[in-house]
Amino acid sequence: MKAKNIFLLLTASLILGCSSPSKNLKTTYNAETEGMIVGTICIEKKMYNIFTFNYCYDVPSINNYPNSKDFFTYKNSNGDFNENGNVYYLFTIAKPAGKYKFFEIKIFNNMRNDPSTIKIPIDMKFDIEKGKVTYFGELKINTQKKSYTRENQIERDREWFAKKVPQIQF
Repeated sequence: MKAKNIFLLLTASLILGCSSPSKNLKTTYNAETEGMIVGTICIEKKMYNIFTFNYCYDVPSINNYPNSKDFFTYKNSNGDFNENGNVYYLFTIAKPAGKYKFFEIKIFNNMRNDPSTIKIPIDMKFDIEKGKVTYFGELKINTQKKSYTRENQIERDREWFAKKVPQIQF
């Protein structure tokens, strides 16, 4: 009996721990007060295992001291899609209508004997419109150069969202 319980616990942990990041996406919002932004994140030549994306309201008083409680994290995951040696994650943010921005990417590696954290400051703005799903684009991260770019990949991303979370239309 004890062995059976341990087996069930390990099986459940494996299923939950290896689930696709898209299963954790927010897929609904309150259309009367909120909107949603959707996009993809590309990690070029992924070498690290934990990525945290911090965002905040884009207003001067907060920009000086960003509120880091708004974030999403991808841990130990193969991503939603892989293409040309890069790992892609789908993301959604549902918040009240307003102006926001990504202000920092934290990258953590605990795979070696020497854990390390990299922080990449960014200033990438986006608007969330009440009652709408808006496309952000692809945020491409190069961890070796500690750089980022934003690209419009709307046709590809529409296909990817349709495969993983078809209830989200943009």
